[in-house]
Amino acid sequence: MASAVFPACDGMIARISGDHDRLLARSRGFFVNVELHDPRMPDAILVHGRFDLESYTEDLFDELAIETPVSLSRALPIRRAEFLAGRAIARAALHMLGQPAPQIPIGPDRAPLWPPGSAGSISHARGHCACFAIADGTCQAGVDVEATASGHALEALLSTTVDDDERALIARQSALSPDCLVTLLFSAKETLFKALYPTARHFFGFDCAQLRAVPRDGRLRLHLTRTLCQELPKGERFDVSFEITAGHVLTWLAVRRYDASI
Repeated sequence: MASAVFPACDGMIARISGDHDRLLARSRGFFVNVELHDPRMPDAILVHGRFDLESYTEDLFDELAIETPVSLSRALPIRRAEFLAGRAIARAALHMLGQPAPQIPIGPDRAPLWPPGSAGSISHARGHCACFAIADGTCQAGVDVEATASGHALEALLSTTVDDDERALIARQSALSPDCLVTLLFSAKETLFKALYPTARHFFGFDCAQLRAVPRDGRLRLHLTRTLCQELPKGERFDVSFEITAGHVLTWLAVRRYDASI
């Protein structure tokens, strides 16, 4: 496991080490690795895991104490494996924060239902999973992990995710390769949607947020191009955190709940 690179008390370090070892042992090879990343904020955990689809078996739900939702009873094994991986690291993340770690069911809008006093988000893609969890019920969270796109997948992202101004920005910058920046932009917009959906309460497209400057220092700023609701007006800006690893990008964002008393 990657060591925690952010301030943590001895109790948290012990929980992290113990949860990591138990998760790997009980998964019987399903989890290949589980790493911690710096969430860049207090009272938060950012976990990135790799899992092996070939090692997935149905009894891992019982072994990892994850309930199988009825909606997944007829799902393909790959979908069930992704759900298992995401929920397993989410429960581990909550425990690392010292939070109660019950089941995390699927809500009516398909988003995870987090325990009171906490917030979080889950993502998975091609054998990778991520969870960003916060021990603060006045927050909303978004996280996304993506494999760096190429070929037809890259062309699809360019046609669905990137507008003309963003395409021009990508072409003239040299800080990141085009395939990496396009994937990063897609991931950041996915993360933004997850973080803002509880406030907007409706689906909105990639054209509702725009990148206007080259990302730097692990931050990518998105501008809302239209008003999503009274609390999210056109022009509002959000700085999405990111990390780039070999073949993948990881993005995350925390925002204050607009109905929370602060």
